[in-house]
Amino acid sequence: MLGYILAIVRLLVFMFTMVLGMSYIVLASLVAGKNLRRSMKIRRRWIKFITPVLGLDIQVNRAPDQGVYLYISNHRSFIDPVVILNFIYALPLAKAEVNSYPVIGFGARLTGILYVVRDSADSRLDARQSIANTLLENWSVLVYPEGTTEITPVSGVFKKGSFEIASVLNIPVVPVAIEFKDPKDHWKELSLFRQYLYQFGKIRSTCRIEFGDPINSEDPADLLNTAKTWIDDRLLKFRQEFDQEI
Repeated sequence: MLGYILAIVRLLVFMFTMVLGMSYIVLASLVAGKNLRRSMKIRRRWIKFITPVLGLDIQVNRAPDQGVYLYISNHRSFIDPVVILNFIYALPLAKAEVNSYPVIGFGARLTGILYVVRDSADSRLDARQSIANTLLENWSVLVYPEGTTEITPVSGVFKKGSFEIASVLNIPVVPVAIEFKDPKDHWKELSLFRQYLYQFGKIRSTCRIEFGDPINSEDPADLLNTAKTWIDDRLLKFRQEFDQEI
């Protein structure tokens, strides 16, 4: 019961402060015009605030250098974007359902996001074009090439589309590895709400994240394999270290 109360209180703070942030962005846009950089800075300040409120304990080796990158991350939990966007400015690629989430969908649109309907070939093609356009406009993009969350020891199968874009545009790929200490924080079978109640009904949810060095190649297969190998090596290392702490 105490865990349930804690999770609900955190959710209320999450929603209330997000609405405040969105209101500020809308007001600033009305007064000074739309500015994505400003909106992303506001988003990042809010993320820095809400991270400890949620009890997220993020262990990071180092933040990446500034630049325009295609960030490629494995996917463990619905909260992964909050973890990663603590450290980078990027537009994440998300499934289209996120757009329908109350409050969150609107907030995501205000602060920069790309959507894809993964079961639609036309939508995937549009998403590829959106990724390319965003990178050409000097904005970084965050992609989860598995297409869904995975609970296996290493990452799942990577889709190659974003790597093809990076190779054509000569955009460096930065691999990102993320792993939670509690394996049950890896989301797969529970509903979103039940997973939220479990993960944030605890005092703390610990995760480890590491950003790799930028990878350049004209061969998309080489980009994919190099990024995946690096991520999988880190995931196994993180899990070994977490298991030794228990």
